[in-house]
Formats: sequence, structure tokens, C-alpha cells
Amino acid sequence: MRYYRQLRGMTTRQLAEKLNIIPATVLGYEQRRFQIPYDIAVLLAKELRIPESLLFDDFCIFISAPYTEILHTVRKRHGLNQVDFAENASSPPSIYAKWESGSRRPSRKMYQQLKAIYPEI
Repeated sequence: MRYYRQLRGMTTRQLAEKLNIIPATVLGYEQRRFQIPYDIAVLLAKELRIPESLLFDDFCIFISAPYTEILHTVRKRHGLNQVDFAENASSPPSIYAKWESGSRRPSRKMYQQLKAIYPEI
């Protein structure tokens, strides 16, 4: 990330202002001390004019894919309804239904819980 920022002639402060975050956070991303949230990764890629995939970790890849279809497919593969699938992953069924419908995104923590129970996600 630092390479592309410098290639574009931007300081950490300038990039931070464009992303509406503090410069220390940009440094944290560059030094891999912080995971880059999906929305920030998308903005970063746009600002740095690079493919999003260069900044995406497995969570961001999951979110950028049609995660609603992934959840639905995995749930069906296991032969579960939404309530049972959600309860297996310690998620409230009402929240899971919103994930599968696309009206809400799972958090990184919930993604990790889902992945622990359903590794194919």
C-alpha cells in the first residue's frame, strides 16, 4: 500500500483526509498492524488507482463476492433452514436473515464465526 501511495505522490495525511481517517490509521494499514475494513479497502483502491484485490483479505473477498449467494448456497448444501444455520453459528436468526437478503453485512467477527462452523464459506 505504501508503494502505491508514494507512487501517486501522496502523503499519509493526504490519503487519510481522502478516506476521512487519521494518518496513524493509514500507517497502521501500511504496516499491517490493522486489517483494512472492506469499505476503506474499496476507497483506498479507488484513490490509489489499483485493483481492490490487492488490498482484500479473505473477509473482504467474501463481502465483495455475492456473499448473500455464498451464505444461501452453503446453507442449502447443509440442508438447513435460516434459523438452524444461524443458530449453529451463534448468530441471531433475524440478523442472519438480513445477511442472506443483503440488507445487512456480517461483521468480520461474525464472518470468522461462520467460517469456523462452515469452512467452505
